[in-house]
Amino acid sequence: MFGAGKPGGLPMPSMLTASEVRSKSETLSSSIFDSWNSLRAIVERHEATVRKRWLKRTREQRKKILLTAWPSMSVPHRPDIDAFKKKKNLRAAFMWPYVNVDDLSKPKLFLILLNSRARNQPFLFARADIDACRIGLTSQNLVPGFLNECVMMFTGRTDAATYGELIAWDDHPEAFDWLRSQRGAHPGEGLLILEIQDRLYKFLTECCKEILRDMTDTVLMGSDASPQPEPPSILTSDLGLGSIASSIAEAPYRVSAELNLERLESIIEAKLLSTQDHVWALREDPGYFASVLQEYKDHRQETMLDVNGKKHPLLAIPTQERVFWERVINNSIIAALAEVEIWGVLLDKVLELRRLARKYSTKIDPERDLPEEYAFAFYTLYHHLQRYTKSPIDSLKHGFVASPPVRPHFSRQPQDPGSTIIRIAKRTDLKGEATRDTIIWVFMTLFDEQKLHLAGLSTLMDELERLQGNEPKAKDLISPWVEDKISDLAILSHCRHQVELYQPWAASFEDQMAERKQNIDDDFLRTQGFFEKYFGTGIGPSAVSLGIPDSGKFRYPADKRKTRENIEAMRQAENNLDNFWREIDRKFKNIYASSPRVRAMLSQRTLERTPEWVEPIKPAEAEGLGASFEPLIKPLSELRFGPGDGKENSIGRDYQQPAKVKTKTRGTPSAQPSSIAVVSPRTQPDPQPTYPVDKRAFKVFKTIFYRPSVSFQPGEIAWHDFIHALCSTGFVAEKLYGSVWQFSPKGLDVERSIHFHEPHPSGKIPFLMARRHGRRLNRTYGWHGSMFVLASE
Repeated sequence: MFGAGKPGGLPMPSMLTASEVRSKSETLSSSIFDSWNSLRAIVERHEATVRKRWLKRTREQRKKILLTAWPSMSVPHRPDIDAFKKKKNLRAAFMWPYVNVDDLSKPKLFLILLNSRARNQPFLFARADIDACRIGLTSQNLVPGFLNECVMMFTGRTDAATYGELIAWDDHPEAFDWLRSQRGAHPGEGLLILEIQDRLYKFLTECCKEILRDMTDTVLMGSDASPQPEPPSILTSDLGLGSIASSIAEAPYRVSAELNLERLESIIEAKLLSTQDHVWALREDPGYFASVLQEYKDHRQETMLDVNGKKHPLLAIPTQERVFWERVINNSIIAALAEVEIWGVLLDKVLELRRLARKYSTKIDPERDLPEEYAFAFYTLYHHLQRYTKSPIDSLKHGFVASPPVRPHFSRQPQDPGSTIIRIAKRTDLKGEATRDTIIWVFMTLFDEQKLHLAGLSTLMDELERLQGNEPKAKDLISPWVEDKISDLAILSHCRHQVELYQPWAASFEDQMAERKQNIDDDFLRTQGFFEKYFGTGIGPSAVSLGIPDSGKFRYPADKRKTRENIEAMRQAENNLDNFWREIDRKFKNIYASSPRVRAMLSQRTLERTPEWVEPIKPAEAEGLGASFEPLIKPLSELRFGPGDGKENSIGRDYQQPAKVKTKTRGTPSAQPSSIAVVSPRTQPDPQPTYPVDKRAFKVFKTIFYRPSVSFQPGEIAWHDFIHALCSTGFVAEKLYGSVWQFSPKGLDVERSIHFHEPHPSGKIPFLMARRHGRRLNRTYGWHGSMFVLASE
């Protein structure tokens, strides 16, 4: 501990002796099991009664019970964050961050904590209890005592005599390996675990006695009452809908979850499909393309006036504006293509991990290290997740302060003519406002590597999610563009957390990865070759000229009444967009050719394009004609990835007419591309089942798969109506982070999940966005409007 105890160095830990540690350990272990045995006896006999009485209490009455059992309990949610932010050294706040009045006085969290701690052995919580102290430990507000060449053991210890046993390295051949692999704890941290658990079990026991104060001890835990069946598990999510935020809020109070690779694959695959659909919408929908460019423009720091009220030189000088738009278009297009590669790489890593999990299923032993090949797959996935979090953080670092809701709280310094660096500072002349200041503090902590390490990424993401869920003012400060970047970062953070659940091995991943740093770095470099080429190439001036959204170039009145003027405007916008992407495809032709993932994505889909205007058929002429029609489908911009065969739309020598196949597969599409040749406008969709749905769902599907009709005019869709519609067909909805929801098929003839963003801040899906949702469902599952019929009442 270099510099410990010196000015400017780390705090000096107390030096412990083996006899001192054993004495404290034995005392605390005995106290823990005395309290736990009493608690278990009470809960096994009276848990249903405790639940009933607790839920009948008002919030104030529940607070009184909590403070009677723990008079000095911290008040705010995550008191460790509050103390860290305010630079207060509050030991209890850092040791028991989940034991606080705000959280436990809610109806269900206390009951979840009581159930999990009473009905499970204390050793199952040892790792989680010390991990919960992360902020206190990393910030040095908690400094464990130090004893060398010993390890303290908890795993599998079920009695006071062995729980927290201190073992010297010389007394057992595996003692050092237990410490190195973190199957055991450092003695100082071990004593913290014991102290945490001793106070907690005493607290829960006192709460039960207070709630059941009319019962005698023999009724509480003695022979006058017999054990009863355990009540059903408590769920906290609303409306039966799952939520990662709810799961994370409950996590400190439940038994630690386990790694679920299938779920990890589902989340990453759905995110990959979402990034692919984003690229596709940029190519297909001029209105979406223009709106994305506008969002990127609005979050550029160049758009902020400086402290003197002057524009940035790129926007003040007309001849320089093209440079500004080049930055906007480069960032938006290259970021979209790079994200396809990023999430594709992560999916490949998870699929490989699942393959190895099956291969080594009979060789996994919690008392032994993982097989080297399997362990290395974990290391590389975890390393990729760590590196990839930098991308959304960098985007937020530049875009958050410039976002329209937040920019009034920051100022830009006058631009140095000899530099491209933009200097931004938080304004100090504004009156303090708690929610705003906390939101800004979270982001500023996120942007500072040292503070981010101290607080932890998952902690900041959870705090941001809590603020948005509980504070209306917080949502007003988060623009949709910022929300989208937060969601990407939060999903990456959640995936990292999933890997960290693979205990006991995950506890030593960081140390093991440090020993294999060169091999892990080499693996990372091998996977970066595809999308790093985009950043090195750039889209070029020709594409910039075609992509600048000026003079109504991309005006796309798809939500307006179908008239000759509107149809021609849509066709012209589509043509302008195709010209832009034709230039992009020419520029990136060689990159596409070396990227099987992007090549497959572009070659396996077709663009929908607006057919030419046809004068409406008069009623008399329409007799006997079908009312439905298919939009014209045209090929993607001409691509030539290999030696051509003379066909204008060829991708390579293996050009052939594709067969439409309903998507049911998992993983990355095959690198062998199918064609993007013209598909007949009369091509019928694949046969699909028919879903009888109620009126509420039918209206949703009629809107997202809208066809021109004199009897139905599409409008906005309430978000909860959209959830109801998908769930009525067999999907299970789960809120991930921010605005992202995952819809997972259950009982459907499909396997892939799909992500949709909850509209922010209105809660209503505009028709144009609903139309894009319909196209995504069509591409992913082959769905179309005629599949949904009104159920008979």
